[in-house]
Amino acid sequence: SSLALLLYGLNVAGHENGAWLRAGLALAAGFALAWAGIRHAIRAEHPLINLAARKIHTFAISVLLGGSLSRMNVGATPFLLPLLFQIGFGMTPTASGSLVLAYAAGNLGMKLITTPTLRRYGFRKILTVSGAITGLAVVGCAFLQADTSLAITLPLLFIAGCARSMQFTGLNTLALADVPPDQRAGATTLMSMTIQISLSAGVAVAAMFTNLSMLVRGEDMLTGFDLRVALFLIGVIGAGSTLWFMTLSHDAAREVSGHSGSKKAIK
Repeated sequence: SSLALLLYGLNVAGHENGAWLRAGLALAAGFALAWAGIRHAIRAEHPLINLAARKIHTFAISVLLGGSLSRMNVGATPFLLPLLFQIGFGMTPTASGSLVLAYAAGNLGMKLITTPTLRRYGFRKILTVSGAITGLAVVGCAFLQADTSLAITLPLLFIAGCARSMQFTGLNTLALADVPPDQRAGATTLMSMTIQISLSAGVAVAAMFTNLSMLVRGEDMLTGFDLRVALFLIGVIGAGSTLWFMTLSHDAAREVSGHSGSKKAIK
């Protein structure tokens, strides 16, 4: 019920004719139910969802805090880019999909070097740098125009896909690295639920940003400008996740990454 109310509130936010009031009430009720549910899960002896893993720093950062912001960015980008190419640039769905393939290609290509990169630099550097690149690349997409050269558009999309892939893999690998065996079942459930919520929230927040942009402009028709505003703000949210990743230790979960944290060891 909490999740449904929160997503509903985000979805209707920015519309006229009393939608702000409706959205505010839905969000307030959603947060209240979420608080009550979390409070119960913490106090109950055998809760449906075990929240004990929230106290583990690496889990909290990669799943509940910076990880959630990063995944919102990841979830919103594939939703916004095709709309920008079709509505903002006037492309056909086929042409739009062809451009998005560059984003997917970067995602696939990075898989080949993810493991050695994590081993060399560790989770802290990888998540911080890839988070910043992912967010800034999405911000860069907000400045694309219909007449922007493919020599700029394709590399930007490819880089965004590469950073997104490294970020997603790093987050999912780090999440359970320090969770003790007796807490892994509950942590896995909490992680899966949070990932799905974050991805869905990313789309809902992106839609809210486009609605707010239209509301400020006083127009009812979605334009490329509204989509650029949403891309810019979503990119800023993604880049903001790096503030959390910077709190990780230099040798965080080194048993999993193989990173020693020593310059001598990686020569």
